[in-house]
Amino acid sequence: MARSTPPPHRNAPIKALLLMLPYPQQLLCILSINMANAAAKKAAAARQSASSTYLPIVAALNLLYVILIATYKRASLTTFQCIMVVTLVGLSYLSYRGVVDNHANQDFKNNKKSDDALAGGAFLDMLGLVSVVQFGSVLFSDKFYWLLLLIPTVGGWKLYNTVKGGLPGMPNATSAAASSDNEQVSEKDNEKRQKRAERRRRKW
Repeated sequence: MARSTPPPHRNAPIKALLLMLPYPQQLLCILSINMANAAAKKAAAARQSASSTYLPIVAALNLLYVILIATYKRASLTTFQCIMVVTLVGLSYLSYRGVVDNHANQDFKNNKKSDDALAGGAFLDMLGLVSVVQFGSVLFSDKFYWLLLLIPTVGGWKLYNTVKGGLPGMPNATSAAASSDNEQVSEKDNEKRQKRAERRRRKW
């Protein structure tokens, strides 16, 4: 009976390419691959830790929100309110995913633990805002829905600051003006130096 050949290893093409490189380049490639794998493992661990922390909280908040809706507004629930319930639950889930991803990015960039106080970013603020709107609209008034306008407002403001500050790798207006001023100053200095050199030559 013929033996079945084992399937090729998934890293076989990479190993074949490494063998084609000189020895120093092989070491550099191996080190970079190991560092990338270690960073990916740390990011996955941070994401898993954040998920285990925030998923029960978000699930409990949404469950309590649905229970309050069924208790206090079951008889007077309108189509608009039903749409807002689905929207708020969806925004809560999106905020949770953003918080988890931000924890992983914080751990990858800053080499800090995933429970850093700054981890979560704007998504953590968004999660808090959505929770306030959820319970405020049930217990107090539908006017709490207007607070959701803060999400596009803050997002547009951050986008404006990003564009105003310049995209990565592109100079902004301030840096461009500063560089032009520096160029003008350097040209004036060169002209002064040339005049001084001409005067010295004339003296000699």
